[in-house]
Amino acid sequence: MRTLATPRMEQDTKTSAEPELRFVLPSRAENVALVRRALSGVVDVLELGEARLLDINAAVSEACNNVVVHAYEGTEGAMDIYVWIQPTELEVIVSDHGVGIRPNVPEPGLEVQGLGLSLIQALTDRVEFLGGMGEGTRVRMRFAVDGGPEALPNGDRGDGADTPLPPGELSIAVSSGPLAAPVLGRVIAMLAARAEFSLEGISEAELVTDAVAAHAPRAIVGNRIQLGIDRPDGQLVVRVGPLAEGGATRVIQASALDDLPPVLERLTEHRRVESSGDVELLCLVLGAR
Repeated sequence: MRTLATPRMEQDTKTSAEPELRFVLPSRAENVALVRRALSGVVDVLELGEARLLDINAAVSEACNNVVVHAYEGTEGAMDIYVWIQPTELEVIVSDHGVGIRPNVPEPGLEVQGLGLSLIQALTDRVEFLGGMGEGTRVRMRFAVDGGPEALPNGDRGDGADTPLPPGELSIAVSSGPLAAPVLGRVIAMLAARAEFSLEGISEAELVTDAVAAHAPRAIVGNRIQLGIDRPDGQLVVRVGPLAEGGATRVIQASALDDLPPVLERLTEHRRVESSGDVELLCLVLGAR
């Protein structure tokens, strides 16, 4: 039987390492499933198994649902998910900038803004509720794992959780390396399905993110592949960055296979390079096929 730490509310202390995954999206009920899809990519890479995936997804979904229903009092705001992978645990934080919670320790079995503490307690190895009235809420969940270091890149893991993400309705940043393709592929596939792409179009959207995951590390500034995604009718607009000068062209050219044109040309409707301060963004437009 799992030993559970008593949940507590305290002033937030920032995790020092840059997260392996950060996902920022509007606090809509439909977006909770996108968070689950991203987490399934992390769990698959760590080879944690279906039972552990169910535990993690259920606990994180409960925290996300709390943001959707309670954080912004009937309006819409940002839902921010961070994932850190440590040698013996997976840490997930679900954060909002809403009305916040009272800074006192709740009794077991009670709810905070409708958040079922007993469910999250049962599914995590440790949980903390951070924040206060008017300060937003951070739900920090830890899950015991085995094999985390093998999934991590060898690059710098310095503090960077608040690095600006590319513009878009949804933004995601993931470590370059083994996590990138599974996480980005699952997210883009669900978005493509919701945009009513055909099965072939969904598969091609995944090939686009596979190409980005494989080739963007040669040109990105830092060691995180970052996407900003907008969803106009029947399309997905994906901004990839931050890229060094000339990086967008290098990423496109690197996606060529044998004598075929580059994947990022063949499977996108439009491509352009955008400036963002001192770096480039590669803007890819995917259309329903």
